[in-house]
Amino acid sequence: MTAITSDSAARVTPWNLPAGRSAVRGRAAEQKLIRELLKRAQRGTGGMLLVDGEPGIGKSLLLRDSTDQAAEQGFSLAVGVADQLGQAIPFFALRAALHEPFAEDPDRDLPDATAWWITQIRARLEQQAVTAPVLVCLDDLHWASPATMAGLRTLPRDLRRHPIAWLLARSSTPRRAVDYLFGQLERDGAARITLAPLDQDAVAAMLTDAFGAPPGQALADLARGAAGNPSLVAELTGGLRDDHAVQVTGGRAGFTVSRSDGSMASARGPGTCW
Repeated sequence: MTAITSDSAARVTPWNLPAGRSAVRGRAAEQKLIRELLKRAQRGTGGMLLVDGEPGIGKSLLLRDSTDQAAEQGFSLAVGVADQLGQAIPFFALRAALHEPFAEDPDRDLPDATAWWITQIRARLEQQAVTAPVLVCLDDLHWASPATMAGLRTLPRDLRRHPIAWLLARSSTPRRAVDYLFGQLERDGAARITLAPLDQDAVAAMLTDAFGAPPGQALADLARGAAGNPSLVAELTGGLRDDHAVQVTGGRAGFTVSRSDGSMASARGPGTCW
C-alpha cells in the first residue's frame, strides 16, 4: 500500500513547548498510520511502515515523534541510524539500535557470517519482545550496507508473529539496493508513505509555532520561497529569530521595523548562507 501525502513535518521548537521538544505539523495522516502500527504490535502481531521522501522533508522528525509515542506506551525501543561510515561495520544500524554490542563471532569471516549475524539479531529481538512490544525504528537506510538490507529483508518476515513494529525510513535519492528492498517489503505487505512538501497551512502552522502568532502576509510570502521544504522553513524561522527580525503586532507576526530609518530589518530567505 502506498500513500502519497501533500503535507509534511519539520523540526521546530515552538515558543510554547519545553526546550528540546519539537512539534509535528501537517502529519495527521502519517501519525494515524503509525498509531495503527503500534496498536497492532500491542495486540501481538508484527507490522511494518516504510517512509521515504526527498532530503529535508521531515522523515527524521516523524520518526522521533513516533519513538516518543511508543516509549510513552511502554514499548521497548530499538532505534538506529545508518550512515556512510557505518557501511564498513556489519549490521551497524541494527546493532546500534539494540544498544548492546554483540560478542564477536570467532568464525565471522566464514561465508555464512551474514546468516550468523541475522540469527543473533533475531534472537535479541525475540528476547526483547517477551516482556514488551518492540518498535524497531531505523533512519537513513539509503546508507545501509548490503548486509543490513539482507537482514531487513528477512527479519520482519521471520518475526511477524511477534509483537514487533518496524518503522523504516530512507531518502528518495536513487539507490538501487534500498529501492529494491523497499519494493520487496511493500510486496510482502508493508505500508508505504511517500512524504511530499508542506502545504501553505502547514507552513503557517510552523511559523505560528516559531513566533507565537499567525504570520502576516509579508512573512507568509517570504516563507513561500522555501517551496514547501520543511527543513528550509525551519532554517528560515531560526535565522529570523536569531536576527530578532520578527515581532508580533496586532496578533500577527511581521517584520521588525528599524527605529532609525524606518526600514525593514534584514530577513534572510531560504537558501541563503546564514
